[in-house]
Amino acid sequence: MASVRGFQRDASGPPTTPTDDFLITSLLGGDTTALVKLMERYDRLVRYTIFRASRERCVRDPQWLESIASATWTGFVQSVQRHPDDRPRTLATYLARIARNHTVSAIRAAQPTPEVIDGHEDIDSLSIAATSEQPADELDRLELLEALRTCIGALDEDERVMASQLTAIMERRWQDAADALGVKESTLRSRWKRTLERLRACIEQKTGERIARDDVSSDL
Repeated sequence: MASVRGFQRDASGPPTTPTDDFLITSLLGGDTTALVKLMERYDRLVRYTIFRASRERCVRDPQWLESIASATWTGFVQSVQRHPDDRPRTLATYLARIARNHTVSAIRAAQPTPEVIDGHEDIDSLSIAATSEQPADELDRLELLEALRTCIGALDEDERVMASQLTAIMERRWQDAADALGVKESTLRSRWKRTLERLRACIEQKTGERIARDDVSSDL
């Protein structure tokens, strides 16, 4: 997906949505609507990260999730204001780290003794350095799945019907999928190869990341 003055667009289409970097620049320039747009884009992922790190507390106290989500966005704004020229490579991953670290800090403040967080006994093991991978991986995968759903929705009708057998195709149960679709296995394999290429290109446009063939095959 090409970028035109901070907007993402398809190669043959008009500008569509502003990039994260464009919105951050607008935010630093005093445009409060830029933060609203970033929150519309990533607040669900922020809350997902918090919930994953403190599931029981979120269930017991709904305000727990609200307060940490608010602190995450406040921390994000303060961070970009302090370092306006130091932009995160992937904003989703950056926000996940902030959310995770705020969650750990809140648990530490509320409970002075170590407790289990996502299977970890030692709360200190979830410091900034230790939390830079797991939540990012979770969030990246969720972002990929969101992009996949969007890209499947943009397929032609026949391709969407074929994608309805995605589970069987990914499990290499070609004949089962072919029978369900009423086509020959060889036909399905040929069509799926072309569709997979379209999905790969679309996901790369949506996420801004180059996706290797093996990665797409395993994740899709």
